[in-house]
Amino acid sequence: MATSAVHLTTEEFCQEFLSHPGDFPGLPAGSNPFFALHTANEMEGSDISELIVAAVNDYGLVPGSKILAHDPYHSSISDKVVREPFAAFFPTRSVSAGGHPLWVDQTVPIHVQPYRRGVDPFDDAEYIDEYGTLIRSRKQAFDRISAVAEILFAAQQRVFLFMLFIIGRRFRVLRWDRAGVITTPNTDYYEHPHLLCDMLWRIGQLDVDALGFDPSATRIRSGDIDFARMDFAGLKAETDLDYAERRLRESELDVLPPVFAYVRTLFRTSLAADWPRFRLQVSDGDRTRSYLVGKPTFLAADVTGRGTRGYVAYDCETGRFVWLKDVWRASCKIAETEGQILRKLNAAGVQRVPTLICEGDVRDQITITADWWQRIHAHSSASPASGPPSPPSSSPAALAGAASPCGGKRKTMADPPDANTTSRHRKRRRREPIASDCPLGQHKHYRIVVQEVCMPLKHFQYGRQLLAVVSDCVVAHHQAATNPETRILHCDISGGNILIYPKIKRDQEGNKPLLIWTGILTDWELAKPVDSQGTASQVIQGDRMGTYPFMSVNLITHMTKPVTVADELESFFHVLVYYAVRNLRSNCTNITSWIDNFFHSYEGPKRMFTCGEKSVTMECTGRLENCSWEGPLLFSSPMDSVFDFFLKSLRAHYKVMAYEVAKAAHRPKTPPPSPPLWLFPDIDIDIDDDDDEYDPEQLAGWKASLTAEPVDEFAPTPEDRDLAETVVDHKYILGRLASALNHSYWKGNDRIPTTKDSEPSSASVSEPPSEDVSPRGAKRQRMSEPERNVSLPARLHQSTRRTRIRTRTHPLRARR
Repeated sequence: MATSAVHLTTEEFCQEFLSHPGDFPGLPAGSNPFFALHTANEMEGSDISELIVAAVNDYGLVPGSKILAHDPYHSSISDKVVREPFAAFFPTRSVSAGGHPLWVDQTVPIHVQPYRRGVDPFDDAEYIDEYGTLIRSRKQAFDRISAVAEILFAAQQRVFLFMLFIIGRRFRVLRWDRAGVITTPNTDYYEHPHLLCDMLWRIGQLDVDALGFDPSATRIRSGDIDFARMDFAGLKAETDLDYAERRLRESELDVLPPVFAYVRTLFRTSLAADWPRFRLQVSDGDRTRSYLVGKPTFLAADVTGRGTRGYVAYDCETGRFVWLKDVWRASCKIAETEGQILRKLNAAGVQRVPTLICEGDVRDQITITADWWQRIHAHSSASPASGPPSPPSSSPAALAGAASPCGGKRKTMADPPDANTTSRHRKRRRREPIASDCPLGQHKHYRIVVQEVCMPLKHFQYGRQLLAVVSDCVVAHHQAATNPETRILHCDISGGNILIYPKIKRDQEGNKPLLIWTGILTDWELAKPVDSQGTASQVIQGDRMGTYPFMSVNLITHMTKPVTVADELESFFHVLVYYAVRNLRSNCTNITSWIDNFFHSYEGPKRMFTCGEKSVTMECTGRLENCSWEGPLLFSSPMDSVFDFFLKSLRAHYKVMAYEVAKAAHRPKTPPPSPPLWLFPDIDIDIDDDDDEYDPEQLAGWKASLTAEPVDEFAPTPEDRDLAETVVDHKYILGRLASALNHSYWKGNDRIPTTKDSEPSSASVSEPPSEDVSPRGAKRQRMSEPERNVSLPARLHQSTRRTRIRTRTHPLRARR
C-alpha cells in the first residue's frame, strides 16, 4: 500500500499536471458519451470496461490515442494477482490495423473495479466495518492498482505515471511517482460527463515527456541498429571464459579482459521478447555515455521508494558488458552519492569494492508528491476550519501510517509545488525543503555504472569458499574504515551486498594463471563517515536504513544509535550464519524454521529480546542452538570455530555494553547528602556470653560483610573485556578468519545438493540458493578484487516474518 495519498481538486490537478493553452471543444448539446453506463454500479468490471472503451473511441475523446484491451501484464514482475480486464491508452500510430496492442506500448493504464460501497481505497468517509471485511477489500483494490503501476515503472523508463481508475459509475485520475500517489476527487462520470471528457482530452494533448516518460531513455524497437547490436552481443562466443575456479591454460586468455560466460548469459536472458529494450544515458562529468539494456536482472519490489533496477548493460563506447544501477535516491540526503563514495574508495586504493565507470543524477528528475503533501497540510494548518479531515482507520493511507486529505473544494494555491517534469514548457519553481513530519520521501533519479558484473553470494559452492568471500569483504570494510582518505563505514552489511566476482591471479613471476572467486562489498550508498558517527541525529535523521535480518541486535534495539565497527562485524557474522545454515551440511533438521526463528522474529524496540532467538544468542547464551533438540548447531568443519569465536566475542561485547549503561544510569551526578543522625539511633545488641549460639568469629565475619563493598555479580570479568575488545576493530576478526581459511579440515562437498542448474540466472539475488554443487578441493588461493551491487537492501518492517530474505530498503521510524 502507498505511504500516503494526496488529494487535489480537479481544478488543481488539471492546472498543474494537465494544463493546455486551448480549451476542450465540448460535447454536442444533450449528448452523453457514457449514457450506456447509467447502471454501471450494478455491472461487472468486464462490462464496464467494454462500454468505457467503446464510448471513448466512438466519440474520439482522446486525440491521437485509442483505448484498447490488451493481454495481461508480465507475470514475473508482481506477485499480486490482477484478474480484472486490462485496458489502456495507446498511441494511434503504434497500433496497426486490426493488430493486437502490446502492453508495453501503453501510455496511460485504465483500471476498472466493480462498484461496492466503501471499496474505494482513496475514500476518506467512515463506514461500519465490524469484521474488517471492508478494509481488506480496500487493501485488495489498492494492491491491484499499485501492481499495475509497479509493472509499468519496472518495464517502461518512467518519471511518473497517470492512471484512470474507475469504480462503477465513478472515476479518479491518479498520478504516481516514486514518492506516492496524487488523486482527483471521486466523480460520477454519468452525471458529470464533461469533467471526464475534459480530462481525457487534456491527456490526449500531452507529449511523451508530459505523460511521464523519461527523455534520457530511448526505446529500441525491432529493426533498429541497436536492437541488432544487442542480439549479436548476446550470442555465445568461443572466447567466453568459464567461471569455475581452476588453474587456467594460457590459451584460455587470448582475449583480455575476458568475458565470463555467466555475464553473457545474463545479458542474453535480459533480451526477453515480451520486454522493451532501451538506450539509457548516464552522466560522466561534462559528457554523457550510452548503454543498451533489456530486462532488469535485479528489480526491487513496490511502486514507491527507491525502485532499484539492476541491468547487465552493453557499453556503446567500449563494447563491454557492465553493471548499471538505476535508482531513485533520497534527495534529502546530505551525504555523498554512491558514485562519489566509490570514486573516493577507488582513488584511495581500497580493494574488493566496485570499480566506478560513471554516475550522476538523471537530468533534474525528482518526485513531487511530497511537495504537494506538505503544501496541502501547511494550508490546512493555516486554515483549520476549511482544512481536510484526517482519514479514518479504514483508509489505506491511514493503514500505512500517513494522513490522506480528502478531496474537498479548496482555493487554488498561489504557489503550487514544482512540477517541471510534467511538461517541457512549464517554468521551474523554487522547491521548498520537505518537513520532517512528512510521511513521504523525496527522491531523485540516479544512475551509476561499474565494471564488475557479479554473482550473488548464494552461488558459492562450498563452505571454505563462502568464508573466503565474506572475509574479502571484511578486508574491504577494514580498508574503507581505516584509510585516512576514506574513513567510512558501510552501514548496510547484508547478503545482497556481498557478491562473488571471478578473478584471474598469477604467481609472482606472472605465470600459472588461476581463476579464483573473490568477494566484493557493494552498495555503499548508505555509507557514513566514521567521524560523524557520534551524533545519532546526524547519522539517521529519524530513519534507520538497513537490511533488518542482518542488522545487529544493538541497532535494532536502539534505533537512534550510530553504527559502529562492532555492529558491522556482527552483521558479517549474521550473513555467514544465514548462508551457512541454509546451504551447508549441519545437524539442523528444520532449516526453514531455524532461519525464521533466528532472523525474522522481531518484537519491536525496547522489548526484552527484541530480535527473538538472535537476541538470546547474542546477549545470553553465546551459542547457536539446534532447534530440534538441546545442543549446539554444528557444521563439523572449521566454520564451527569461526562461529564460536564470533559468539563469545559478541556476547562479551553486549555484556560490557549492558553493564556500562546500567552503571551510568545509576551513578548519581553529585553525592547525596548524609542523612541526619537522629534517623539511625544507636542500637546496642546485648549478646549473652553464656549463650554459645553465636560464634564470635562468625559474628565478626558478618559485621565485616555488612561494611564491605558489595560484589556485582553482573560485572564483566577481565576476560569478558578482552573478548569485547576483539570486535571493536577488525584486526582480531581478520586474524581469526585467516586462520580458519588455512585450516586443513575443510571439505569440498559440504554444501547441501540442489536440483537446479548452478549457472547464475536473471532471478533476484534475494532468492534462496538453488544451484547445483560441484565439489571442489578445500585448498584455494585468495585474491582481492572489486565487485558490483546486484541487490537492494530490504526496508525495515517491524512485522517482518518471512522464511526468505527479500532485500528491499525500507525505513524504520526512530523514536525521537
